[in-house]
Amino acid sequence: MLDNKKNYTIEEIKELINKKINNEKLEDDDVLYNKEAQEILKKHLKNDPNNKELLFLLALVQYDDSYIDDEYKKVIATLKKLLNLNYKKDKVLYYLAASYYYDSDYDNKKIQKKIIELLENAIELNNKDSEYWYLLGKVHFFVIKDYDKAIEFHKKAAEINYTETICNNKEYYYYTLGKINLYLGKSQEAIENFKKAIKDSIDYFNDFYEVSNYWHYLGLSYEKNGQYDEALKSYTMALNINVRSKLDDNFYNCLKALKSLYDLYKKLGKNDDALYALKESIEKDMSAPFMIIPNDDKDFKGSETYNDIIEAYNYIIWDYRKSAAACREMLADFYKRYGEYDKAIELYNQISIENYKNIAETYIEAKNYKNAIDTYKMIIKMHPDNELNYYIDIANTFENAENYNGAIDYYNKAIEIDSGNSDYYVNNAEIYKKLENYEEAINYYNKAIEIDSGNSDYYVNNAEIYEKLENYEEAINYYNKAIEILNKPCKYHEKLAECYEKLGKYNNAIEAYKEYFKIADDELFIYIRGSKLDTLKNIAYLYNKLNDIENRNLYYEKAIKKCRELIKEYRKNKKEYLKEIADIYIKIGNKEKAFEIYNDLIKKYNKEISRNKNDYELLEIQADLYLKIDDKESALETYNKAIEVCLKNIKSFENKKILISDNDYKNKRDSYMESLSYLAFFYQKISKPDKSIHIYEELIKIYKENMPDKEDNIIYLESIAELYIKLNQKDNALKTYKRILEIDKDNNEAKENIKDIESGKEVETAYIFELWNRKYKQ
Repeated sequence: MLDNKKNYTIEEIKELINKKINNEKLEDDDVLYNKEAQEILKKHLKNDPNNKELLFLLALVQYDDSYIDDEYKKVIATLKKLLNLNYKKDKVLYYLAASYYYDSDYDNKKIQKKIIELLENAIELNNKDSEYWYLLGKVHFFVIKDYDKAIEFHKKAAEINYTETICNNKEYYYYTLGKINLYLGKSQEAIENFKKAIKDSIDYFNDFYEVSNYWHYLGLSYEKNGQYDEALKSYTMALNINVRSKLDDNFYNCLKALKSLYDLYKKLGKNDDALYALKESIEKDMSAPFMIIPNDDKDFKGSETYNDIIEAYNYIIWDYRKSAAACREMLADFYKRYGEYDKAIELYNQISIENYKNIAETYIEAKNYKNAIDTYKMIIKMHPDNELNYYIDIANTFENAENYNGAIDYYNKAIEIDSGNSDYYVNNAEIYKKLENYEEAINYYNKAIEIDSGNSDYYVNNAEIYEKLENYEEAINYYNKAIEILNKPCKYHEKLAECYEKLGKYNNAIEAYKEYFKIADDELFIYIRGSKLDTLKNIAYLYNKLNDIENRNLYYEKAIKKCRELIKEYRKNKKEYLKEIADIYIKIGNKEKAFEIYNDLIKKYNKEISRNKNDYELLEIQADLYLKIDDKESALETYNKAIEVCLKNIKSFENKKILISDNDYKNKRDSYMESLSYLAFFYQKISKPDKSIHIYEELIKIYKENMPDKEDNIIYLESIAELYIKLNQKDNALKTYKRILEIDKDNNEAKENIKDIESGKEVETAYIFELWNRKYKQ
């Protein structure tokens, strides 16, 4: 049996502890470092038992281990010894207090007093570590019940927001302060704290689902404060993140966000909205409405909530046919739970019809489309009154079988029965678009518009077709009609701007971008983090096209201001936005300011690289910065360092001879492929492209060896095709894209790339290749 232990050096242990202090994720094989690190440190201490630095390192590792295993006796003993040696006294006092706190019996007054005394002594020596104040606040809240002091100390922690302690709670400072304020009835203060906690969660939080609790608490605070609209928005955000979101801590016992939202709608008399919330929850999780059933449900049957749950399930059964059978089963279980057996039996009878549909759908999954269509036709004979729905099913099946004429015939049959349903015309339009019969596609979209002229999507669909046909005047016409319907700044203003730009109508493009810029920051699904910044840069670029230097500079200055705002909001991306600012200064001709920022960034990356010497991505960024300041010699030196790191990683992988049967094979294989990709990329950067050839060939070999025998292999084939392009083997790239189309005839990317290769256009290729992922240069 192989010995999997890692023989850490002292420096490596320090590095791991620093990562833990900074809440950075450890590599998979370092996650359980504690035990091995303790053994190594104890061996060193045998020769030098009073070595303060090693003892302190041992205490930190033991504390980290205790935090996981809830066993503090060892660390307490080590910390007491360090206290006598008078080493890093404030930290030792803190860790000793924390160890007693997490290991103690709170009814023991002596221990309580000792914890507070230790923390106060630590703070007297160093009052700039937020974690000392945080723990002191925690003790006063949960143990001493002195709430004024608890708030005071938690506030202090949040204000300082800096710690050098392991297993720290930085992401929870405002969150905990918010909970305490809410618990004490200080709802306005709670709102402010939870809003700060949500903002900070962008930088700190690892558990995406737990952020739903932040929004749930914010909603509770707004509700307590009488701000009901804001409360409803917050509850909805919590549910969008996690429909089963619930608070299960010292403050609330199993309070579900869905119940909070439903109850508030009911409290406000918004019964339709309460019902809609239940319907939405079923779409996300079939059993979600069961969460609002009270624990004591003796009198629940026949209540308003009881009836709402039934209505919500019936709506989904009627509106979402694919979920109907599962919903019927869930509703039947609900009826049985409350003794309504006749209603349960009726639902089970309906499920038998669903079974025929399930048979048809199973044929579709097996790609036996003929049998699926025959089954639907049999259902029509059994239930002729519902033939319309099954015509749609048959049309969909023909579409899956890529028998588009058959699909169009059955959508037309549906139109004969219900000519006022715009969806059927849209379905035909989509098929014609797929067949690249754009004239008929536009014709059917226009018929849909005649039925429902207020649907902006139909205009947008036509606009996109005209844009594809490079008929930008008509595209503009339809985008404007969609915008007119929406009657507010929207994402189509950006598309409108792009069309105007293609026609050289730069003033119109600028006005469209300015409308696009007006979209509110909280419209999360329209705006990603840097979108407004990009819009300002686009406006500046267009003013430059018009040779309007004054307005160009004005909008570049606005872009710089936006960058500074983004730095405050997204601290983790500070260096990215500083580089953006420097790039803008170059565009407005302020080379001096730009170089000042580039040089400052180089210094920052120097420090980061000194802590992460094997991170070739950092080296790449630094080399690019050297090129920005025209220091080609330093750039070349840095690229060569990156090449050394890549070669070292590649050699390490090849020496280990990883097997496909190994648990972490995929991760290690991806890491190997990433190193190969970066190596090829760096060779291109230092003008040695010939050295990349064998690397691209090796990557193709890896894809072929790992390619699954199913449709999932499209991503592999796409990667292979791009690698053939890098090797200038265009015939092989064409064959590979054609093979993709054999699997997926509607793969537009493959179609476009075939056209580009055959016409001699350049095809965009990734620069980093992994089994299930490719990364492109922005």
